[in-house]
Amino acid sequence: MLYPKNLRKIEGVLHTLGLLGYSVSMRQMVCAVELAHEDLSLLTNVSKGLYQRVAEEMGNTNSTAVERNLRALRDRQWDKGDRERLREMAMYQMKMKPSTGEFIDIIRYYMEANDLLPDS
Repeated sequence: MLYPKNLRKIEGVLHTLGLLGYSVSMRQMVCAVELAHEDLSLLTNVSKGLYQRVAEEMGNTNSTAVERNLRALRDRQWDKGDRERLREMAMYQMKMKPSTGEFIDIIRYYMEANDLLPDS
């Protein structure tokens, strides 16, 4: 999955949230959203499920590094990105920063609900 089939669509949504550029953390976030779309059960235990799978797919990393990178990306979005856009995507008023797993799920759900990701 080095090049997820929905790469450009997921990147586009991340860009609308104010996350620009193409860093390792962005590639890992794209991979995480794609994997969560393909297998929703990975979100039930993100540390041992999703982060591990992202590490395996990306290669040359581990789940701890993936978790740190995705958390930093989520923090960057919350601190400097378009919070109002994230609230619109989540369809609820967030008073606190979402967990990293919630952040990934918000993006996944928004994309599925708006037919931006094909049925897996």
